[in-house]
Amino acid sequence: MEPPRIWQNCSRCDARTPFVCSGRFRVNACGKRIDAWLIYRCARCDQTWNCPILERTPVTAVEPAELRALSENCGRLVERHAFDVARLRRYSDRVEERGEAAVEARLLGQGDGEPRTLVVSIAVPQPCRIRLDRLLASRLGLSRTAVRRLHDAAVLVVSPPNRGALRQPVRDRQTVTVDLRSVGSAFGLLSAALRDTS
Repeated sequence: MEPPRIWQNCSRCDARTPFVCSGRFRVNACGKRIDAWLIYRCARCDQTWNCPILERTPVTAVEPAELRALSENCGRLVERHAFDVARLRRYSDRVEERGEAAVEARLLGQGDGEPRTLVVSIAVPQPCRIRLDRLLASRLGLSRTAVRRLHDAAVLVVSPPNRGALRQPVRDRQTVTVDLRSVGSAFGLLSAALRDTS
């Protein structure tokens, strides 16, 4: 999943442009204080902008493991800060969250040659704003209205159950089960669902 982009004024482009996370930190320790930034680059010209992570923080107030992670550009720490939308909004009024999710579809009940059930598993490692109905509609090649109708008829079931799940952002480890015996256009649904997700 791509980290959010933050819009800033780029001095080189002389315009407001999107900046993307570089995956690297800049750390400056001066005496007993430390500053750290997550480096962003202009999507057009590669100009840098530093998003503050630590500002004039006493070195003793920072865990040694975090100091090491900052100096080694630890991927998990980069990810944690790059997806911290609340922090990013402090520095820009426009933060573009990139709604992407890994989707895996598999068929169950193929013993007699006719698949009976389609199971769609969703993996969203970071918070995402893409709605479940929108994701399913694009993945299954249906309209959002058709997805809602299947859900209302209990042909499409979301697990874990959640009232209004279709209109909420997708969640990690959600599973959607579709009873193909009740779907008129099962072949089209299958080909759409099983197309390459890469």
